[in-house]
Amino acid sequence: MRRTALHIALALTAIFAALPVHAGPGSQGEKSIREIGRTTEKEIKVILNSSFGTVIINKGEGEKIFVMESTPGKESEGRMDVQYSVRNRIGYLEISLGQQGEDQGNGKKSFHIENFDRGKWYLRFTDAIPISFDVELGVGRGDFNLSGLEVKDFNLSTGASDVSLAFDSPNRQQIENLNIESGVSKFDARNLNNANFKRFGFQGGVGSYTLDFGGVLQHEVDVDIEVGLGLVTLVVPRDIGARVMYEESWASKLDCDRDFRSAGENTYVSGNYHDVPGKMNINIDSGLGSIKVRRR
Repeated sequence: MRRTALHIALALTAIFAALPVHAGPGSQGEKSIREIGRTTEKEIKVILNSSFGTVIINKGEGEKIFVMESTPGKESEGRMDVQYSVRNRIGYLEISLGQQGEDQGNGKKSFHIENFDRGKWYLRFTDAIPISFDVELGVGRGDFNLSGLEVKDFNLSTGASDVSLAFDSPNRQQIENLNIESGVSKFDARNLNNANFKRFGFQGGVGSYTLDFGGVLQHEVDVDIEVGLGLVTLVVPRDIGARVMYEESWASKLDCDRDFRSAGENTYVSGNYHDVPGKMNINIDSGLGSIKVRRR
């Protein structure tokens, strides 16, 4: 176990670092809708930072880069900033939720919505061009259904949060590296193989994590799992081959379904691993955690 202590320290720190400071009661604002129309963009890069609240992401209309519908909370001094610019036909979209700050004054198109606290932000993105996501969540919830989007890149870092991620249809883009870092949290992912990744990396601190690798897989991929103190359940469909490499220790536990057999020291292989085109090479590093590998 390489970074267990660091994971736990960072995860606990995230709780306090992301907690909002209340300056007093405020009035509930009206629901707001903002959108950015598509012009000549051939690709979008999204940076999303949320201090608190609920963030919901779904597929939107092809001709609209971004549509946001916000439901404000009752008490807040928070704000939302959105900045968008286009350079060399690449759209750069920066979204900050639940944060306070001054106007940038850099010439970018921006709008601010104040007095949000633990509200909900509904974000819909175009399905017509590739999108790269770089997302950071502090305290709150995240519901990311990326089904139908052309996801070129996806990186997610969470603090004290409850997050779900879904790819319910095959991604038309290939993701080189799909990375998830989860702190003190609950994380559930569904149909991850539909994301069409080459490498999947997951780092968990303290929490409960379910990684469902359902979906289409016709090639060989690498999966790296690292957990500090928590329960991780990996769900691998029966038509996909899997090799699990795990260094056993007294402080952690690995529980594989009966379909897996020992293939040398610290290695377990599914019965169909050498017979199918879709293969997962799973490396697991666990501190005080418990790992379950299940077939369905």
